[in-house]
Order: sequence, then structure tokens, then C-alpha cells
Amino acid sequence: MTKKELMFKILEEMGFKPHEDDDGDVVFRYQMKNIFAIVGDESEQYLVLTMPQLNEVEEGEEHIALAASNKVTRELKLVKVYVDPTFKRVSANCEFYYTDEESMKNNIENSLNILGVVRTVYRNTKNEISD
Repeated sequence: MTKKELMFKILEEMGFKPHEDDDGDVVFRYQMKNIFAIVGDESEQYLVLTMPQLNEVEEGEEHIALAASNKVTRELKLVKVYVDPTFKRVSANCEFYYTDEESMKNNIENSLNILGVVRTVYRNTKNEISD
């Protein structure tokens, strides 16, 4: 079974309805947001779950977005929060290695739990820095 097939199997068992996008990434809905699973090299037991565009960056507030992203990345385990190269949007990634099907499933569950709260944590942190 390929990594992508295993990912589909696990997500479907978890109750999601994944599909493949034009880039070959696995996409599914979680808490009313699209989550992208970037499968990458088939020989590597490594995955990235991405929640793109979790927040828009207002013009003139780029420094606040960068500071909030940095702080959230430092404080939450497993997640990287970053401002895109255009300084218009903030996104988050959870990256992990897995050893087998059970390990992949556990890491997906942990990643989704984190991605489920990262938007709120980011916004609270941004507001705290702004005040």
C-alpha cells in the first residue's frame, strides 16, 4: 500500500472524506477548514498537514503577524505557524515522521487536535501583542 493509499484509508476510518487535488495532495475538511496532507516522497515516512490561510494579515500589521506566529510556534508543540511570502496570510503546518499505520494515525490525530486550536491561539496571541 502506498503512503497516499494509507493516508486515505486512515482518514476514511476517522470519518473524513478525503480527495486528491490537482497537485496530488490529499485534501479533507476539518472544523470547516480545508486541511492539505502533503505526502511528498513515497520512500520517506514523513507527512505534512497544512491549514492554509488561517488568518489574513492587515496592511501595516505584518510585524505583529510575524511576532505572533513566532510566539505560537515556540509555545505549541508540533506546529509551525508562519506568514506567507506575500505577507498577506498566516498558515500552519504539522510535520511528523511515522513508523507504521498506527503511528501515522496517532500523529494525524495529534496534528488535527493542534490545528483545531491553533487559529484561536494565534488570534489571542496577536491580540495580546497588539495591546
